[in-house]
Amino acid sequence: MTRERLKLLGLYVLAVLMILRVVISPLQHSLSEKKELFKEYEDTYRMRMMSVVKYKAQEKEKNKETAAVEEGFLNSLYADDVPYSILQAEVVEKISALAEKQGLTVANFDFAEPTSMKYISDVPVGIRINGEQKGIVALLRALEKDSKKLVVRRFEVTRTGQYSSQCSMTVSAFRLEK
Repeated sequence: MTRERLKLLGLYVLAVLMILRVVISPLQHSLSEKKELFKEYEDTYRMRMMSVVKYKAQEKEKNKETAAVEEGFLNSLYADDVPYSILQAEVVEKISALAEKQGLTVANFDFAEPTSMKYISDVPVGIRINGEQKGIVALLRALEKDSKKLVVRRFEVTRTGQYSSQCSMTVSAFRLEK
């Protein structure tokens, strides 16, 4: 090869290298910008995934608490195979026993008509109790702590003496329906 050909070949190689630098350099800069943008997207994705995982864990914990409360409530209801009259008799026996512990006497009781709803029946019992006021308060506290939920629907107190009163109340028990 001659010297001129080598010069010409060198010039072509130099021109090709310059063209490649002009073309590749902006592409390389664009590629580094896209890498940085990708890292930002990746960090954002990780943060969102961590928050989603935390949210799901919180929801799972809430669902466990809600399920425990619902389970406790359902356990406090009477079964659907218990007849209304037996359920009302049990309520009267339970309240009578609690009243006797507090030194109260049950004057009378009446069985009201149960109200059936879609899933739960409301079984009311009217009771009149005589005794000291602090015994009546203790009776109400004992009803609150009972394992079977009894709800006092109506409560009236009439004072009959300095420390004695007559209490008339309607207590409802609940029965789970099929």
